[in-house]
Amino acid sequence: ISGEAFLTPPGAFSAVVVDAIRAETGVEPEISTSGGTSDARFLKALAPVIEFGLCNATMHKKDEAVAVEDLETLARIYARIVTAGLAG
Repeated sequence: ISGEAFLTPPGAFSAVVVDAIRAETGVEPEISTSGGTSDARFLKALAPVIEFGLCNATMHKKDEAVAVEDLETLARIYARIVTAGLAG
């Protein structure tokens, strides 16, 4: 087995992520386990893990691309998460 499946239970960390997404986008995030797999399965023993990032039609394809505005929004969300983590 190259990595065990995991589920990060709802709690303070997921609340910080949800709050950051909501603050930057005005969207209520959907908490879901419907995504694929990632290297997070190897990191879960070291720190809480939540998979969150950009999704688009070219993800993991040749000439993958993302809108600059989406990337800037994601950076602001990540900054809020880090700031909350350092304050907490």
